[in-house]
Amino acid sequence: MKNFVKLSLFVFLLSACGPLVPVTPEPVLQPQVNEFQDYAYDIVWSQDDSMVALTTGTGLYVYDTETYEQLFSFNQNGSTVVFGKKYMAFVNWQGLFVYELNDFKLLFHEEPKDGRMFGNVAISPDDQLLAAGEQDRLRVWSLLDMKVTQTISTEDQVFWSHVVFKSNTRLAVVNTYYGTAQEWDVSSGKLIHEFGFDKPAVYTRLSRNGQLVLVDYGMTGFQLWDMDEGKLKQNYGDIVSASGFQNLSGDNRYAAVWGYAFDEKNSGMSVWDLDVHIHVQEFTTPFVNGDGWRYGALNSDGSVLAASDNQGYVYFYNVKTGEKTGEFFLPYKYTLE
Repeated sequence: MKNFVKLSLFVFLLSACGPLVPVTPEPVLQPQVNEFQDYAYDIVWSQDDSMVALTTGTGLYVYDTETYEQLFSFNQNGSTVVFGKKYMAFVNWQGLFVYELNDFKLLFHEEPKDGRMFGNVAISPDDQLLAAGEQDRLRVWSLLDMKVTQTISTEDQVFWSHVVFKSNTRLAVVNTYYGTAQEWDVSSGKLIHEFGFDKPAVYTRLSRNGQLVLVDYGMTGFQLWDMDEGKLKQNYGDIVSASGFQNLSGDNRYAAVWGYAFDEKNSGMSVWDLDVHIHVQEFTTPFVNGDGWRYGALNSDGSVLAASDNQGYVYFYNVKTGEKTGEFFLPYKYTLE
């Protein structure tokens, strides 16, 4: 009986311990990295229409508009670009950069200082001056020696939304946040005149010659205001676009508008002749990953449209005929964790 009790107790202890199973450690979760096709969310034509600068998620790239070959690349995103006759300048979180257009040689670089970030940049028509707006001041440089010739300070924040030279010494400034437009004499540093818009705007942009201000109130259409007179020039309330998705040609005659659904499957981009208020062309591209057209930019006389889509292509169209005249693909991808 004692032997039976001992045997039963031994069997019970073995069953309680259970089989020996190797313990596998829990896998370490790695952050998921998602890769996306890069695309141009800003396009700027050079003054002679021979180049376009593209701001993308991975960098800044310049392409020849005849051969569609890449001429320049800068692998940091977020750049705001302007072309002069002989120079290209841009600002981003790394500061202010000035390049020669002839061979894309870097001439000047200034990093942000004292917590001030550069917001916008402009080059005078005679290629003599460069103006760059920061959060609470605007500085003007001589492009001959890159020395500061003028500093215009203000207590306002988010001050320089867009700056364009109207002449070799007059600078037009528009401020979306405060809803104002100003003209400054950069030789004396004095304010020439200032005016405000009818109501709060969600988007404002100056024409390339600084003579007009495009004003979007977040409703259908947009307005053009005269910088000299400080008055409404024309209301285009029937021209449909998403808010802030409008661009004027260099001669201010044509406008490209986009950011709306043409139908259930396609994104629309229109070109309008503003002089006669006529819809000239309609271009469509399929929605991919929830989006279609990303940006549209007209050349100096509005005869050619450069349009970027969500799939990484940039297309060129003859505005008069609607014919596609060329294209290139951005071979870049960006990642998000």
